[in-house]
Amino acid sequence: MSFTTPHVGFLNDLKNYLPIGTLIVPSGHDSILGIHWEEHYPNVIFGDSALANEARVFHKSVWALLCLGWLRTFARKHPQDHSLVQIRVYVLPSDVGGRYVERSAKDWECIRQLMKYLDLSAEGWEGTEDLKRPKNDLFGHELRPEHDDSLFFIFNTLPSPRPSFVVSCPYSSHAITSLLDDTGNIPGLRAELYAYQRRSAAAMIQREVEPARTLDPRLEEISCPTGDKCLYDRMTGVISRYPRYYEEAKGGILSETMGLGKTLICLAVILATKGHWPQIPPQYSLERRQLRPRVGSLMDMAATAANQERIPWRSHFQRMSSQGDDFDHCRHLLEQNVPSYVIPAPEARRSRRPTTESQGEVIQLCATTLVVVPSNLFSHWRNEIATHVEEGALNVFYVDSNEVLMPLAKELQSYDIILLTKARFQEEMSLTSTLKNRCSCAETMRCYCSAHNSVPYLSTLANLHFLRIVVDEGHDFSSFGRKSNAVYALQKLRVDRRWIVSGTPSSGLLGVEASTATLETLSGVGDRDSLLVKDILEKRRNRGADISSELSVRKSALLQERKDLEKLGSIVVDFLDLRPWANGRGGNDGASWKQYIIPDENGQRKPHSLRKVLETLVIRHRIEDVEKDIKLPPLHNRVVYLEPKWHDKLSLNLFTMNLAVNAVTSERIDQDYMFHPKNRASLNQLITNLRYSGFYWTAFTKEEVSKSTDVSRKYLEDKSIVGPGKEGLGNLREGDFNYLRRAILTGETVLDCPSWRAYSSAHELGLYIDDFPKDAREAWSLTQDNPGQPLIMGAPQLSKAQNFIDTHLYASDPASGLNELGKSIMDKIWQSVQIKQSKTKRDSNDTVAPQHNPRERRSAPIATSIQKPAMMGKHTISRAKPSSSPRKSSNREICESRTNGQPPIQEIRPQPLKSALKSSSTPQAVQPFEPSSTLSKTRLSGTASAKLSYLLDRITVLHESEKILIFYEGDNIAFYIAQTLELLGIQFLIYAGSLSALRKSAYITTFNTTETFRVLLMDVHQAAHGLHIAAASRVFFVNPVWQPTVEAQAIKRAHRIGQKRAVYVETLVLKDTLEDQMLRRRKNMSAQEHHKAEKSLLDDDIMEQVIKDADFIPLLPEEIKNIQNQMAPLQNPPNLFGRVSAAGANFHDPDKDLIFPEGIQVSGRKRKAAENGVSHSDGLLVAKQVKVAFGI
Repeated sequence: MSFTTPHVGFLNDLKNYLPIGTLIVPSGHDSILGIHWEEHYPNVIFGDSALANEARVFHKSVWALLCLGWLRTFARKHPQDHSLVQIRVYVLPSDVGGRYVERSAKDWECIRQLMKYLDLSAEGWEGTEDLKRPKNDLFGHELRPEHDDSLFFIFNTLPSPRPSFVVSCPYSSHAITSLLDDTGNIPGLRAELYAYQRRSAAAMIQREVEPARTLDPRLEEISCPTGDKCLYDRMTGVISRYPRYYEEAKGGILSETMGLGKTLICLAVILATKGHWPQIPPQYSLERRQLRPRVGSLMDMAATAANQERIPWRSHFQRMSSQGDDFDHCRHLLEQNVPSYVIPAPEARRSRRPTTESQGEVIQLCATTLVVVPSNLFSHWRNEIATHVEEGALNVFYVDSNEVLMPLAKELQSYDIILLTKARFQEEMSLTSTLKNRCSCAETMRCYCSAHNSVPYLSTLANLHFLRIVVDEGHDFSSFGRKSNAVYALQKLRVDRRWIVSGTPSSGLLGVEASTATLETLSGVGDRDSLLVKDILEKRRNRGADISSELSVRKSALLQERKDLEKLGSIVVDFLDLRPWANGRGGNDGASWKQYIIPDENGQRKPHSLRKVLETLVIRHRIEDVEKDIKLPPLHNRVVYLEPKWHDKLSLNLFTMNLAVNAVTSERIDQDYMFHPKNRASLNQLITNLRYSGFYWTAFTKEEVSKSTDVSRKYLEDKSIVGPGKEGLGNLREGDFNYLRRAILTGETVLDCPSWRAYSSAHELGLYIDDFPKDAREAWSLTQDNPGQPLIMGAPQLSKAQNFIDTHLYASDPASGLNELGKSIMDKIWQSVQIKQSKTKRDSNDTVAPQHNPRERRSAPIATSIQKPAMMGKHTISRAKPSSSPRKSSNREICESRTNGQPPIQEIRPQPLKSALKSSSTPQAVQPFEPSSTLSKTRLSGTASAKLSYLLDRITVLHESEKILIFYEGDNIAFYIAQTLELLGIQFLIYAGSLSALRKSAYITTFNTTETFRVLLMDVHQAAHGLHIAAASRVFFVNPVWQPTVEAQAIKRAHRIGQKRAVYVETLVLKDTLEDQMLRRRKNMSAQEHHKAEKSLLDDDIMEQVIKDADFIPLLPEEIKNIQNQMAPLQNPPNLFGRVSAAGANFHDPDKDLIFPEGIQVSGRKRKAAENGVSHSDGLLVAKQVKVAFGI
């Protein structure tokens, strides 16, 4: 074959082509091919007869390419079978001969189609292959098991960092050496780093200053039949002879697992690179040398040269200053000659009008690290800096709210760290920011600057080029399918090095060691964690490994992986600006993250690309490498199965009753049926409430239960059913008949229970009291008093009785007046209940009920079961009891006043505030009563909740020696627990979602650093990434958690670096209930099933059926009338009266015991009154008592 183009020499040289593979097709009957290789066009190869399918495709794909010189083909009769034609195909690579042959994406698509039919083997090239075996084609590689590894498996098998000691920058090389040298110390760092932390910090610096050049992740190396190597892009069909490299990001994702000190690693990096300068962008490097208006001094020129060479002089002068040398003048000159560069102004449009020439924008380099954190982690970072960094080693500027003014650019350059909350960072860079410009005028001048005009806010951050930005918990940096405000804010900044810090960049990128935290501890198994890690990794290696999983489950898992990868893609493109994925921002050679990385609709992932990309992004140690350097204290996890008590059963049975009545009366069809798709939101809330009721529930009203019972009876009457097997109008199945009869029996039992009626009406959690003063029993009882059995009270009422006795301990008869107080309090409660009930009746009467045809289906109302429970209270911090031991001089006066028939005056004196670090919440042991006194025998014998009784028993035993972390779901559960803890004098904090960021921070700091508060109750969904609660060594889950990842994150709040004790985790489960079945189901679910049902129990088909088939819990005959058998007894009933406040606790102002960030004031009338020893409300009480005592 010969070419008639000017470039015939190049195209005729076969060395310029790559031997890519062979194609075997049937020969036409008029083919003129022989047994020797000859170069021909397709019509010669196949003859003029009708072509086979393969030949037709070949002919169509390459005819034009042959004519253009893209391909060259040599053909002969196959040596093993002359009825076949063997064709050798040579391809002109994309990076060779571009000046001779023009190529387009459409042409490369033809090559991609051709590659599907080629045999790449050497045997096929020589014609010695076995014709009966499948050809060795390129696309067969996709079927290999390793190419279907799950995202979870890839993430957990990434290689641990192995940083190099030497990099091109001598200053960074010194920093890396100081980190990797086990005997050396990092200047300014108090803490001793573990070896894995040193390696991670060193790897971060190495990536920042010397990012590796990696092969374009779109390309994969393939072997030609002749042994040569080439590179192939499967998506576009482009074939290259020479590799194409891209520079890795100057940063990445620090993804050490939860609790292994990511914050400390970041601080070590910042200290090791203190004073290092960012690089001037190459496109502006020629503009960096600005002319001075006049000749500078030798010192000025030396300072400018030192900065232009990016010498980190800050750490040097700080070290010299610590030795007593003074170089303030040198430092001042260096600060005045900070390096900068100019961004040229855009070219002005042509105009006849005279215009002023813009000089461009001057950007100054800044050796500062921006740290952006969620609001709830701001205090954590502040505390870590104070704990691990020597005083004066880092100059830090804290910006935690919009009230903090951002300094001018010159002042910002003096800081090593600017710590901002994410909310303030977004507001700082927003186009619609409500922040005010800062005045830059001298104080003595009359100011006319933009700070006082309606000029849009311009952040001083935009005028600087920062060394580094660190975004803690940056996994939510960007949202699916759109850019977040944080992304837009970042794109306005100029930053040299960028880091996301997150142990879980997405739900699929979760450390395997976190999964082991949720598993129960097995006794007698050695090296449990390593065995579990291997087992979990193997089970979750292949995305399609669980063949038994139904198609919908696998689709759900695929959808979740696609979401995870989309989220990772937003980090890669929008945050890290990593090439080639970010090429589309204005450059050529754009690469689509979705096309190359995200699996297609069938779940087929492109081989090699994902693992290679993650290796260039993530810095993370495998768990086996971490355990060589550090061993965390043991983690013991167990499930505690409790027998449900009477009121537990009633609450759960009422939910089952609602489901049963609705299912039967709606006949499980149409929208009346609760499980109809349109009712999914309401059903989800019902199931949530059902789970909460495993602890306690009072939201059902007597009227609602009565109505459901009546509807059930009426339904049976309408069906003319007398017994099983008899047919009427509707032919009710025997199973449904029995189901409805049990629902009716449940309703009748509940309505006949006095304690349930009382708890439901008053919305109180029942407490059972032994040896309460006999004269006051009836006055304080929530139900009709039964002498000889425990008294039933609510926690708020018992607290009032307790306070009354404790404030009169040293009177001749402390219980005098208790009966009258009880009557007054209980009368108010029942009056309030009656008002609410009458209002409810009026509201229901105002609504005209629709008339129903007797033959129509009527389903029972289930409104209460699908409503969110009302909040029981708002205080989230325990209030100490008033002191029971006034001065001796006042005891006599109090007793005398009572003997004279006057009400006693309680003397309230300021209590000395002890150090919060030394205070204890352990009640003082006092004996204020005579041994024969009934008050000394009054005890809390039990509660209406099996879980609460168990918790109280455990807390009373453990709280003096260990701190306790209790995870709950539903705020009412937290307040029920808090009420009883207050009765026992155990101080607590409630970390609820409704708290401000400032108070959340104060609660964590106080709990970790003081002895005042022994119990922290935390909403399990607030157990955010990054929270450090290593002060707690006992962890309780009030209810089993459906999502294993949420549970693992919660456990890791306590089981982390800094924990000195073994951590014991207990999950409370009521035996043979829905939560028991839920937990058992969760243990047997695959990863794909977990992904599918992550948001709701109902998304799991098995759990949905379990809920549909929910059965009633049997009620024992001995429980129905006997109060003693109804309560959940305490193993060690505590006495209730005579308990004294915590030694260091402040009764008048609980916030006095909190540790707020430095400079934060929590003031007001309450704080001022507390500082004087009297709260406002107590001051009014004292004044009233004084008036009564003296007849004023």
